[in-house]
Amino acid sequence: NVENLPPQTLRLLCREVSLLSADPPDGIKVFPNDEDVTDVQVAIEGPEGTPYAGGLFRMKLVLGKDFPAAPPKGFFLTKIFHPNVGPSGEICVNVLKRDWSAELGLRHVLL
Repeated sequence: NVENLPPQTLRLLCREVSLLSADPPDGIKVFPNDEDVTDVQVAIEGPEGTPYAGGLFRMKLVLGKDFPAAPPKGFFLTKIFHPNVGPSGEICVNVLKRDWSAELGLRHVLL
């Protein structure tokens, strides 16, 4: 998928993934894919005070050739029951659909 990206998008992605890896949001660990920067894997700790507390949930963001103009696609790799997560793990939230804007970035999606 990397070969389909314009150079400026590739630079943006590399910078954003590097920043997320160095300074991730609380409770989130980012695992960059050195071979494909468009495949961002993360582990999210279940927030305290929720039914997910104590859990560790793996997910991935897949960035298409139109990123950042188009939102990434998000998928939980860990089986999870949540109203915004489809049966095959696809994440269905407005920020990844109609409310997306290029200025939001990956950090906003992860939060």
